[in-house]
Amino acid sequence: MSTEEKQDARSADILDSVSIAAFDLDGRIFRTLWHSLVRPPDVALAALKGDFSRYLSPVRVFVALFGFQFVVASLFGTPLTGSLEDLTSNLSAETVDAWLATGRNAAGEVPTLAEVDEVMESWGAMLLWPITIITSLPYLLLLKLYRPGIPLWGHVQVYLVSTNASFVVMIAAIPTIAMDLGWFYVSLVVAMLVYLFCTAWLIVRFYSHSPAGAALRVLGLCLLIPVTLILTAIGQLLGTAFTLDTNFDLSLIGLFVPENA
Repeated sequence: MSTEEKQDARSADILDSVSIAAFDLDGRIFRTLWHSLVRPPDVALAALKGDFSRYLSPVRVFVALFGFQFVVASLFGTPLTGSLEDLTSNLSAETVDAWLATGRNAAGEVPTLAEVDEVMESWGAMLLWPITIITSLPYLLLLKLYRPGIPLWGHVQVYLVSTNASFVVMIAAIPTIAMDLGWFYVSLVVAMLVYLFCTAWLIVRFYSHSPAGAALRVLGLCLLIPVTLILTAIGQLLGTAFTLDTNFDLSLIGLFVPENA
């Protein structure tokens, strides 16, 4: 076997391993999801010990849930990413058409609204991964500060236990987008409360020895929520601007601030 063939075989093995680790799930996922909601310290402790006889790794569960949300959204016809219609809801049709006329698609033609929406949805789904990773960094750094003795990977596992618990609620709420946004917003509040409850439980178990210390640490994590929202908004705006510029040579700024304004 040549060196090039060996490298190709190794790449294929790595890809297979990643695929199996992410999606070759078994019955433990149901126990892991349920106990992430009702017994999060048990799931986190097993992850910290590297004992996955009863539970799946929180990382594998998170990857599975991340992909499953798109399946659920597709089944109910509810997009998870922004669209041009959302961006231009307060703009006139003439303004949007004039802005589209400044761009070109791969065929050199003026892009249509539907064409731009389709590309934005596709790229938005891909960009969710880096945005999610970036917005989680402040939480991980704060957890590391709370207990430096735990390796960073251990903090990732603990963080994902409460994240997965709230993720379950959020995925269950996806169908409500098509029915009534009011119910969807209520579901988001419930998901946030679930996250805070599970996080507080984990803080008490792994990061504090007193009620006062636990309360202060939970408060510190709560104060990061606005930071996360800001980072998410910035990431989505930059991702949208990049998508429009790369695929259609359109300027997001030009949509709201025309050159002749």
